[in-house]
Amino acid sequence: MVNIRCHKEVAAEPHQVLETLLDHPRLNRFFNAQFKVVQSAVHPALSGGSGCIREVRMLGIRFYEQILHADQSAIRYQIVGDFPVKQHHGEIRLRSNTDKQSTRVDYHVRFAAPAYVPGFVLRRLITRDINLALTRLEALYGAC
Repeated sequence: MVNIRCHKEVAAEPHQVLETLLDHPRLNRFFNAQFKVVQSAVHPALSGGSGCIREVRMLGIRFYEQILHADQSAIRYQIVGDFPVKQHHGEIRLRSNTDKQSTRVDYHVRFAAPAYVPGFVLRRLITRDINLALTRLEALYGAC
């Protein structure tokens, strides 16, 4: 299994970060991919939350991700099926800092690499992309 962990301090409250990260069509502001909601959330009280399925297009490939859980403290999601990686699980934890006006964002992804791409290559590429996305998220709200 490939494990990737990244984090960033963001000058926004957890609920603001949550809303930003669940605004699926606009995630391309942070990630080098295009996102489109193909199934709405099961609980519409939290737009883009649990049950939502989004189409992701990047590097000429298309796959789907499903939001398994979303609340003020975390977003958990997985890739539907075994492409482009197998057994994918992603979690974004949102922890309010002691100042109550900033959030520590912990991003953890784990998956099994396909046989045709070495895990260390995927780890390097995905780590770079997540760190870039977190830096862009930080820039949206300004530095802590």
